[in-house]
Amino acid sequence: MKTIPRLAAVIGILVILLSTGCGRSQSIYDGKLEVLGTLAGISIAGLPDAESITAVGAVEQDLRQLDQVGYTFSSEGELHELNETIARGGSRTVSPELRDLILNARELYRASGGLFNPAAGELVALWEFHCNKADCTESPYPEEVQQLVEEKAAAVIAMHPSMEDLVLNGNEVSSKNPSVRLEFGDMIRGYALDKGMAHLKKLDISNAMIELGGSVRSVGSRGEHPWWNSVTGIGGVHSVGYIELGEDEAVVTVRAFDRSIGKQDFVYRHVVDPRTGLPVREVNTVTIIHDSAAWANAAATTLLISGIDDWASVASKMGARSVMIIMQDGTMYTSTTMEERLHWNQRTEHQHLVP
Repeated sequence: MKTIPRLAAVIGILVILLSTGCGRSQSIYDGKLEVLGTLAGISIAGLPDAESITAVGAVEQDLRQLDQVGYTFSSEGELHELNETIARGGSRTVSPELRDLILNARELYRASGGLFNPAAGELVALWEFHCNKADCTESPYPEEVQQLVEEKAAAVIAMHPSMEDLVLNGNEVSSKNPSVRLEFGDMIRGYALDKGMAHLKKLDISNAMIELGGSVRSVGSRGEHPWWNSVTGIGGVHSVGYIELGEDEAVVTVRAFDRSIGKQDFVYRHVVDPRTGLPVREVNTVTIIHDSAAWANAAATTLLISGIDDWASVASKMGARSVMIIMQDGTMYTSTTMEERLHWNQRTEHQHLVP
């Protein structure tokens, strides 16, 4: 008679231990925050909520520091202040975050052969405007104004602004060329993903994913399954499939339709070819798998500029093997290694493998 209660107690303890263990390995904490002009998500697997909340708070502080760096087209933030200082021929002490961005951008500029050129931000500024989506059916630029914009772009190109013009002495930044105007574009979000993941690793978190603006950076797995990221087609709405992430890598998508409007067959976009000063036209979206989100962002931007004809050479220089390119007409091209990683929702006749 005494054996039954004792056995029941042992079984009860085992159930508690097993259920607790399963809860730790399978539980997912999802944190949300708004940074860098978009919504970010941080998911952590296998930790108690209290530890996950503390970790998310620490990463949020990192990303808030990047918010203070700002954007070229905002009158606030140290990036704007640095650009103003460069235009005056002066020098300025910058934050460690902005210094890191500049050093990374210089390395990426060299790897891209100059196609990725954040120093030519003035070219992007020439085409910059804002409008509500419903009002974006007509170009705000009459032909005469567009001609003036293109003439101004030609003048900027003639000044050859380059990442090589920047001079760094510790955290002091100046430029040999006053026409340099830094604009990091989507790269700052890739840098944020890498920075946030590095912080999680320092906290000994081995299973996590950070999502920012549709791109992700992950480490480990989501319990018994890998982390995954949906891949969308033109417009970023409808999923064409998903990618299972490896132990430590990023899946980054850069689109050329942000702040875009059309007039007949011409569309103004936020990605500008530094060789011509004109917005890109041929490619709509590039998705890349890489072990660095910042490199993936820069490589994707470079492929938007270079186009489909020279994709293999550019991708090789940027260390990007897994590539998906979607053209303006919806045609999808994938590299062989990307094809191996993509789980398609449906096949289309416009999908082609690129050797």
